[in-house]
Order: sequence, then C-alpha cells, then structure tokens
Amino acid sequence: MITVGLVLSAGGTSGAAYHAGVLAGLFEATGWDPRTADLIVGTSAGASTAVGIRAGLSASDHAAYYSGQELTSEGQIIRSRVTTPLDLPKNPPPHESFRPANPYLMLQGVLGRGRPRPVVSLAGMLPEGQADGSSLAKRINESHPEPWSELSTWICSVNLQTGKRAVFGRDDIQCDIGTAVQASSAIPGYFRPVDLGGARYVDGGIHSSTNADLTAPLGLDVVVISSAMTATPSESVWPGGPIGRAWHSRTLRREVERIRSFGSSVLVFQPTAEDLGIRGEDNMSTDNSEEICQMAKTSTLAHLSHPRTLNSRKALERSLRS
Repeated sequence: MITVGLVLSAGGTSGAAYHAGVLAGLFEATGWDPRTADLIVGTSAGASTAVGIRAGLSASDHAAYYSGQELTSEGQIIRSRVTTPLDLPKNPPPHESFRPANPYLMLQGVLGRGRPRPVVSLAGMLPEGQADGSSLAKRINESHPEPWSELSTWICSVNLQTGKRAVFGRDDIQCDIGTAVQASSAIPGYFRPVDLGGARYVDGGIHSSTNADLTAPLGLDVVVISSAMTATPSESVWPGGPIGRAWHSRTLRREVERIRSFGSSVLVFQPTAEDLGIRGEDNMSTDNSEEICQMAKTSTLAHLSHPRTLNSRKALERSLRS
C-alpha cells in the first residue's frame, strides 16, 4: 500500500488560492484525490484548506471556489453549511499596549539551541494583536461538523510562551478543529492569540511556512508539498528578492532534504516567476484569487511534465492502485 502525505503552507488568501490551483492541477494530471491523503499537515491558510479537504471538498471544487465557478452539487452542500460571515478587519485594531508579547523569545532566538527562528523572535517582540479571529473558527466548524477528522490531520501553531511548535491533532491539546485553525492563523501583532488551557497560541507559519519536516520520520512513500510562501530557486535568491521568501525557501530545502533522507519521494510545488508576477504584495487580498489559482494550476501541470518529477509522480499514481 502506497502512503501519501500532503503539506499545505501558510500564505494568506493568496496562498489558499495557490493551493487550490496546485491541487486541481495534481488531480487533472495524475488522478490523485487529496481527500485520500493518509496525512495532511496544514499551517495557517493551509490549515483552512486542509480542513476543507477533510470536510469532503474536492480539488476541483476548491479551484472552482477561487475561480468564481459553480461548485459540484457535493461541494455546494458542504459550502452551504457555512453561514457565519467572515468578520475580519481590513486594518488591524489599535493595540491596547505596546508591550512586547514575550521578550523572552528574542533571547531564545539568539541564544537558544538549534536552528535560529528569527520570525519567532519577532513575534515575541510585537505587541499582542487585537483582531478577533473567532469567526474563522466558527466557519471552519460549520464546514466540518465533527470536532476532529478521523483521518490524520495536523494543524501547526506556535506556543507564544515557549516559542515551540504545537501540532493540533498530534499533540495532547484539546480543542475543536475550528479553534485549531484559528490558532494556526493568528498572525502575531494582528490577531489576538488563542488561549487554550492557559497557553496562548499564534500562527504556525512563524516556526516554518510549511512545517513539512513533521512528515520526515513517518516513512511515507510520497510527500506532496504545496508551498505558497517560497519560490523556485531562481526566484528565491537574496539580495535580489524579499529576504522573507529567501528564508522560507531555505527552510523548505532543509525540510525536503530531511524527508528524502528517510526514503520518501517528495513532490514540491512552489511559485514560479509567472506565479509571483500575478500575486500582489497583500497576501490577504481577494482581488486576484482567480488569476492566482489558474496560474498555479498551469505551473503545476508544467512541473509535473518535467522529467525530474517522474519518479515521484509515478509513486503518486501507484497509490491510486494500492
């Protein structure tokens, strides 16, 4: 039996549109249905997409949603369950205090063991955000009425007290799946941290935009990664491009090397120059979601036709027959 893991990165609304295009391209080219993934790892925007998949929304319906097309009857039933308006402020509410959320994280980032996590350090220095993300949690729970998926679904966040990664669905943290997605999407300095059992949780993207390394020791046959915040090698250099993109891309390369060291085949999809040319600077904008989704599908089909993806693609296709 061929086992497949799916990793969906952070990236805001544009990231979710990118994931939709990647999944649609994958399904068209290989016939692989992401709903059959043995494990889905989702971070921030990718967490919302992950739950949509586990709720039963197909790759085609994900793409139809972001492309402004009509969903299938199955997709319409799932979407019709969501009745809570998404109430997120366009501009962050004023801070009640400019005191850093946790200055300790700055020291930990500089003096702590292991690879530096500068974004975690920055999150500790920012004041706590005041935007309420609870409407997102409600919408997620409406789309996925069960408290948690029966299939393995890991939602990544960061404990604001310790700076360590927290993985809902794997770690012993009790909450419903909507609250997990809210925590995973709680951008530091913008959204209010999610309080669970006395611990506060924020966006998992500050640890890693993909958190793909979680799949490494599992021995999966194939790991599919849709990474919206990185870019192909020619577009991820610094100086010459954004330092954040370069950092996330370097992190992803390290993660992929680790996954492959355990014997897994890896398929990585990340923005090309054409993808980046369509996307604006505001990752939360919905103005160009259709174009982002369509371009991501085109890029995915092109990537899958390249000889270097042949072995991973064949392994993915074999999973359909196992």
